[in-house]
Amino acid sequence: ASSATPIVVDGLLYYPTGTAILALEPETGKEVWRHPVSGGAARRAVSYWPGDKGHKPRIFFSTGKAIWALDAKTGQVDASFGTQGSIALAVPYGYPPTVYKNVLVVGAQTQEMIKGEPGDTNAFDAVTGKHLWTFHTVPRPGEVGHETWLDDGWKERSGNNVWIWYMTVDEETDTLYMPVGGPSPNYDGS
Repeated sequence: ASSATPIVVDGLLYYPTGTAILALEPETGKEVWRHPVSGGAARRAVSYWPGDKGHKPRIFFSTGKAIWALDAKTGQVDASFGTQGSIALAVPYGYPPTVYKNVLVVGAQTQEMIKGEPGDTNAFDAVTGKHLWTFHTVPRPGEVGHETWLDDGWKERSGNNVWIWYMTVDEETDTLYMPVGGPSPNYDGS
């Protein structure tokens, strides 16, 4: 059984199978295109970006260590995004990016260990793949809230990540809401 979530946009249903991304006719289930996935599985969901004046609509999906862009109509890799159609992620994220305007936002799948990779949230340009910003879920020196991490507890802190499928954006205020997990080890009160 798959835990994938399909989306329907512009008359096509887009669905990840783990080994491929499919575009189907929602009424009949007829396959319109199939894009084989290599280098990791795409299981959870895909994201849709409607394009802009100079760029066609895209489907984005994650293989864990990379976000890929496909032409939404053909299923072909859109090589104008990132490096030949993909961007590498410093920390794996097995879910599709949250799309808001021309911004892709991704969380991080960190291990629940005391020390490890940071669970920072990152944003990328949906057109170029260029990195736009990083939100440190564990504040660094000089950032708001850093003083609450006693005895250098912020250093190499794992956890504190957005690992779930989607984040929410309030379009009226341009505010991103991120469901952030607790610091590792879980239930640590230091």
